[in-house]
Amino acid sequence: MSTVRGAHKVDHVTITLVPKGDERTTFRVPSTFNQLDRTYAWRRAQDLEYMIVPTKISSSEVKVELFLHPQRRGKLQSKEMVQLVEHFVEEKIQSEWKGLRLGSISRPTLAIPPRKSYIRGTIEEILGNILES
Repeated sequence: MSTVRGAHKVDHVTITLVPKGDERTTFRVPSTFNQLDRTYAWRRAQDLEYMIVPTKISSSEVKVELFLHPQRRGKLQSKEMVQLVEHFVEEKIQSEWKGLRLGSISRPTLAIPPRKSYIRGTIEEILGNILES
């Protein structure tokens, strides 16, 4: 299911995260945005390379696009891909994404990762729309 990253297609899922606390609780929005390059960067975890692009941020949910390239040999079935993503998200929730819990994971698809750079870095420009309150 996976192919080479970069301009080529990679696996893609949409993840919905839900804040654990009330509206006053702060949480870190998952993203691999590189402030210096003003673009999204690839990062490496134990079993995969990944890129995270937030698409919706509100007090009730955070949606992110996760582009990933598993480091395992051979094709992964859809079920195996979802299990890999679930494990990855649970590890991140315990370490970096405190205050969030997993809501849902979409079915894996193939997609081309974003290559766009941003001149300014406001969250509205990064997401391309106005955030919900």
